[in-house]
Amino acid sequence: MDTQPVAVAAPAPRAVRTVYVLRRHRRQLVVGVLLDHTTHPLANRQARAWATRQAAAGATSLLPWRLIDEADPESGWHTTSGLLVEQYVLYRHPGGWHLLGAVTRASRPRTITDADAQAWASDVLTPLPALDWEHGPVIPGATLWYATP
Repeated sequence: MDTQPVAVAAPAPRAVRTVYVLRRHRRQLVVGVLLDHTTHPLANRQARAWATRQAAAGATSLLPWRLIDEADPESGWHTTSGLLVEQYVLYRHPGGWHLLGAVTRASRPRTITDADAQAWASDVLTPLPALDWEHGPVIPGATLWYATP
């Protein structure tokens, strides 16, 4: 009996779907592409080390991580590539952390509605087609929406 190895077809690559995240925090609006997330909690230092490894795959070097809002340690962290081309945001998410890329940040006006935040995100993400934003999980001090093109 001949026992030659059987060729096994490689599994099909997973469909990659871009997920946009709009985060309205106490004093900031952030919109970007979800690059990666952890499914387990990490200390701030561990989270920044993890995010640096993830972001460094697409950037030659990163500037040090800084708090988004110095007055609010829960606001998350931000950095840019050494050439100031790519921006990244890292923030706590239920059960772990989210890393966003291709980020745009803006100071948030004192009063802003959900519709205002979504309109701002649509302006930033132009020329994408209109996105249908869906509420994400509740995070203390922040409101999240997700959208896919």
